[in-house]
Amino acid sequence: MELPEEGELPDGLILVRGPNSTGKSSLFEGILWGLWGPNAVDPTNEELISFASSFCNAVIVFEVDGIRYKIDRSYDPAQGTSAVLYVGNKNVWKKIADKATSVERKLEDILNLQLNQALNTLLVRQGEVAKIATASASDLRELLVKVYNIELLDQMSKHLDYFENDLSVRIRSLQDDYQRPDRILEKIEALKERLEGHKEKMKETAESLKELEKMAEMAPDEEILSNIELFSKAVDQHRRDYERATKELKHELEGTGLSSTEEEEIEGRIEYLELERERLKDLRDNLESDLSSINKKIGSIQGMITDLREKIELLKRPSASGDDAICPTCSKPLTLEERDNLVEDYETRITTGAADIETLKAQRAEKQKHMKKSDDRLAKVVRTLDAIQRITERKKQVDSTKSELEAQETELDEAIGELGTEDLDSLLAPFEADSLSDLKKEVAVLRAKIDSVERERGLIDENMKKDTEEIASLEKEVTRMKELGAQIESYQILEEHAKYVRRKLVRGFVSDWVFQKRLIGIIRKATNQYVRAFTNNQYSSVDLEPTPARGRSGAGLQLLIRDERDNATKKTSQLSFGDRTAISLGLRLGISRTMSGIRPLKDTPMTAPRVRSVLLDEPLGGLDKNRRISVVKTLVNDQSFEQIFLITHTDVQGWEGVPVIDITKSGNTSLATLQMSPQ
Repeated sequence: MELPEEGELPDGLILVRGPNSTGKSSLFEGILWGLWGPNAVDPTNEELISFASSFCNAVIVFEVDGIRYKIDRSYDPAQGTSAVLYVGNKNVWKKIADKATSVERKLEDILNLQLNQALNTLLVRQGEVAKIATASASDLRELLVKVYNIELLDQMSKHLDYFENDLSVRIRSLQDDYQRPDRILEKIEALKERLEGHKEKMKETAESLKELEKMAEMAPDEEILSNIELFSKAVDQHRRDYERATKELKHELEGTGLSSTEEEEIEGRIEYLELERERLKDLRDNLESDLSSINKKIGSIQGMITDLREKIELLKRPSASGDDAICPTCSKPLTLEERDNLVEDYETRITTGAADIETLKAQRAEKQKHMKKSDDRLAKVVRTLDAIQRITERKKQVDSTKSELEAQETELDEAIGELGTEDLDSLLAPFEADSLSDLKKEVAVLRAKIDSVERERGLIDENMKKDTEEIASLEKEVTRMKELGAQIESYQILEEHAKYVRRKLVRGFVSDWVFQKRLIGIIRKATNQYVRAFTNNQYSSVDLEPTPARGRSGAGLQLLIRDERDNATKKTSQLSFGDRTAISLGLRLGISRTMSGIRPLKDTPMTAPRVRSVLLDEPLGGLDKNRRISVVKTLVNDQSFEQIFLITHTDVQGWEGVPVIDITKSGNTSLATLQMSPQ
């Protein structure tokens, strides 16, 4: 079985119910066996194994002082007993002991509880309740000696020394944490002054924000302003385009001789230039013809001169006979006189030809000069015609850019008109801006100032909250320091008292005094509230009266009960079985209750509560209906134990809302089911 299937068992009273022989007591035995092994239960390991199984296993998860532990104990006849103790760290289990003896020692250190003490306080077995009331004086005293480990009181001097050291450490630790309350109050006053400054600053920022938001209401919408800026830039661009086109058109006019772009003037100018171009072309053709003729003449004369020079050279060349020459034209023999005459004629013709060439060259240069002027004039006419053609295009461009400029100016005026402003200057004036760009910057700066002031207010508000919280925290700290100071003073007094006790009083009679006066008084106080509740206030108090040693029996304790109905103090032998059962149950719970708080254990003078649970196995059997109801109601409201497990198959009223573990049996198997409410 597994209880619960998820999470942890709830605190407070938990009923364990079911028919006889279903395994209710076995649930407790399983808990005790899982914690302390076979010495904690009557059945042997072999007897614990179910008839339907070959081994037994118990896994118990529990928490002590906020630390989770887990014991996994099993027994297999072939392998023997196995016990492992783990400590939990988040979702990871770390093994800290893995042998039966080491697990027992470790568990004793964790719980500060020995097995014999646990069996006499943690568990109330079925049928044992009434035995307390009928126990002899020596047996009752022996029970308390075992439960509270009284022999440790012999070491009280050492324990008090530990106690003093512990108090000294606590005092130093508290003093390290202690501050004088007046110092903290000074911090509180400083924080309050700063808080007032924050409030004043918050008021100032509120006024500033109001002014800025008022200005922001006057500011144009950023999107509309961006559109206006786009329109304005477009107007500026189109105006520049128009001015540039107009300038270029004017420049073109200056180069064409036109005074305007009137169509008639342009057509007349074109007609004149085209006629001039044709005239110049004809002139050029004539000049080219003349130049060609001159070049031919020069070439002919140059050829003649060359030919004559060759003939002269031939005539002057000596002949083979040395007496005559040969005519270079007809090859007839010539006399020397004829040869000289012919050479002279040739040289005259060469001189005349050279003169003719120079004359022709001068004529050619003159013609070339006229041709260049004609070409320059023709080129200028062509350029002028091209410029006039471009003027038409420029005129169209000027007209187009002018139309676009006018359209953009109209859109700009409409956009400005949407803001309820006549023109751009009226839009810029309230913000003393020179341009839309400056206006956008002013609006952006205004928005940024608003955001900055709002952030500043947020920071001031956050600082006010922090200061307020810190003031509240420091005020609590003042209270805590006052309590801490009182605690330090109390510990110092206790330390002085402990020193006095250790030095003056721990001699001889401490054990008897602690046992007979202090311990019995505490048990009496813890028990009386249960006795009154369980007996409906019939019995008001229980007393444990020390008895002297008699014969072989040592000193003991006699149980006395005050009966308010009979106005008499009675011994247990004078009570009915039901009264003895109720009183014994109260005494047993009182013992278990005091165990968790006041007993000295081992080597420590005082220990924090370790085990605050109790297992009650059928304690209601000897009680009538009214007392059963009183017991259950008392246990439901009992804050002395974290958990109380109560086994019963008796019908009891008053347990509505109490968690229940229902035990059922199917064949050889028992099933335990946790229900958070009996309903």
